[in-house]
Amino acid sequence: MRVAVVWNYGTPLRQCSFRFEEYIHGLEALGHEAFVACPESSNDGFPVPIVSPPGGGGLEDAGFWRGLGADVAIVPSFHQMSDLLELIRGAGVRTIAMGDSDGQMGLRAFPLATLRRKVFSGSPDRGHQVRQLRFLARRYLLSFRRTDPQDAEFVRSAGESDVLILGCEEAKAHFRRFLRTAGAADLQGRVHVSPLAIHRVYVDSPDLGRERRGMVAIGRWDDPQKNAPLLARALARYFGRAGSEARGEPVSIFGPGAESLFGELNRRFPNVEHHGPQYPEVLAAALAGSRFIVFSSRWEGAPHAGCEALSMGATVVGTPIPSLRSWSEGGAYGRVASAHRAGPLAAAMAEEQAAWRRGERHPASIAAVWRQRSSGRGVCQTMLEALAQ
Repeated sequence: MRVAVVWNYGTPLRQCSFRFEEYIHGLEALGHEAFVACPESSNDGFPVPIVSPPGGGGLEDAGFWRGLGADVAIVPSFHQMSDLLELIRGAGVRTIAMGDSDGQMGLRAFPLATLRRKVFSGSPDRGHQVRQLRFLARRYLLSFRRTDPQDAEFVRSAGESDVLILGCEEAKAHFRRFLRTAGAADLQGRVHVSPLAIHRVYVDSPDLGRERRGMVAIGRWDDPQKNAPLLARALARYFGRAGSEARGEPVSIFGPGAESLFGELNRRFPNVEHHGPQYPEVLAAALAGSRFIVFSSRWEGAPHAGCEALSMGATVVGTPIPSLRSWSEGGAYGRVASAHRAGPLAAAMAEEQAAWRRGERHPASIAAVWRQRSSGRGVCQTMLEALAQ
């Protein structure tokens, strides 16, 4: 087949966290012809086959899609882009949309999750929060009448997708609940599960066998979503209660932001170090020497870092969000806290460390499972099998 991987945000490809090259290589490994379809403004010389509409035009050109000869389009839609999906399908191209969400969509189906994202995790300004609450209250009433425009876009985007991919089983269950609440239960069968494809260094690295100690945290710590203050409080609680042996466990925090917060933590606990942003090769090496990755996120879709850690033989620990609850698989690959608070998160860290000390974790076995699931080839195979159904 001829498969287009679509990017329709105008952002240069090199600046995106989406691993275009892994999807292209994965599709090629499965015997398909693959390329990225994007506007010329996104084509910054990324080293994969790229096709753009002529004359600087956008992707909303039916003639471009009719002349492209594609059989399938993989579209990171984030539950949007219904017009583009409709246009692509109208040109005879089957669509695989990627939602990259936790599935908790719609005020009527998931009011508390929506409030957490839209009000209490954004600006700390009370006036802004009050305005957001008023806006969401109006939308809440509209959602009961099934006239909320955002809910309508979520439904239409799903309806214009032959397959909709979400990153974990719980996200699939959540979005199917939203579809039922929105009066679109007939679309539930289109929702399938696959993680996002990760950088090949995490899939190909042979470094799984050396001694593992401590933990890693990776995130954009200047983003309220990642909740850096909660991570700092949880680590302080964990090491404050731990014995002398545990206080020597290394903690490596990667990513931009919260330098002052983590600097203060380092002054109290010298084993906690903040390294800033790093290349995948550096992160892979850190994960190879760590027992688990810890998340303090308020919410996530399908975070790359979780699958990267699992593919390097580490486990996951974090707040009770759908992706981590699903990926930990009842304790087989990690554990989640009982609440979004420092005490429960510190307890989850301690429990996971104890599981490693008891010899219950086997990095090579963990990596074997998750490398197949998260590699470009594995992800593309899963998506195409869903489409074939």
